Amino acid sequence: MERCIKCVMPKSASGIFFNEEGLCNLCQNYKPHSVLGVDALKEELRNHTSVNSKYDCIVPVSGGRDSSYALYFTKIELGLNPLAVHNDNDFETEQARINLKAITGELDVDLVITNTESNLAKKIVREKMEMNAPFGVELVAAQTCEACEYGFESAAHNVAKREGVKAILWGDSNSESTQSYHDLVEAKMPSKIEKLLSPGVVNRLKYHYYFKKLKKKCGPKHHSGIIPLHLFDFIEWDRRKIVSTIENALGWSKPKGGVTTWRTDCTLVPLVSYLYKKSYGVSKLELGFSNMIRDNKMSRDKAIEEVEQMSKDFDISELEKFLYATGVKEKTIKLILN
Repeated sequence: MERCIKCVMPKSASGIFFNEEGLCNLCQNYKPHSVLGVDALKEELRNHTSVNSKYDCIVPVSGGRDSSYALYFTKIELGLNPLAVHNDNDFETEQARINLKAITGELDVDLVITNTESNLAKKIVREKMEMNAPFGVELVAAQTCEACEYGFESAAHNVAKREGVKAILWGDSNSESTQSYHDLVEAKMPSKIEKLLSPGVVNRLKYHYYFKKLKKKCGPKHHSGIIPLHLFDFIEWDRRKIVSTIENALGWSKPKGGVTTWRTDCTLVPLVSYLYKKSYGVSKLELGFSNMIRDNKMSRDKAIEEVEQMSKDFDISELEKFLYATGVKEKTIKLILN
């Protein structure tokens, strides 16, 4: 496979072209991300600390790598008293649950776990797949994570409001964002007529019903007076340092036999990555690793090694089992995976 000479973007990926030297257009247009500095973060948190709350800020935690480090940094490096908030979204991995217990116990921080009950997130994902599959895998890939994202964001904001906390510190980073690629390619949205004539029109009605229930259960996605902050807007995202710190200081670990530490918290990740590869000719893993390489946070050789190992270990039958367990119909599974 021909890849960019700097990152691991395959030449066959939609929206990607190489120059004469073999450099992809994302690398050609890359602009380094500058951080604001830890003093700026401290100032923001000072300005948004409530004297009426037991906690200095909310840190949403999934049990994954970066949110675990965000909790560590807030408690140990900043010396604050954070409240960890986790949303049980029906798709968390067993390792994520183990890591949540380990990191909050080691740091001695309080943990609030919210859930939607009745498998609402799973039902929304199922109906979303059923209604989008007739319009192509691209749309399935683009919208699979919607319910989980809403659940986590609303959980953080609603717990913050309840506890009188004014700041939420997230552990996401630009180094792992795939937005630059999505600016090049977008899934084609069906028209209103196409939606009405689609065989998935009943699933669309069920999806809206379940999402309405989700919103009622979770509450608003945002509250005024609560500011979202992003740790890696203020400090450098350093993959090696993050992994070393949380493994040694908190007892965090990736799944046994796992190749990468990226996105080990969600059982949807293998499916979404596969759908990206099928839709666009590039997996989400390759997109994330390419960003890390451009930011000098990962070597190209290491990225290729992990991508090839993941491909070697890939088993489509596991995706089939996962979709069956989620309640997706056999006809839709064949449409998505074949």
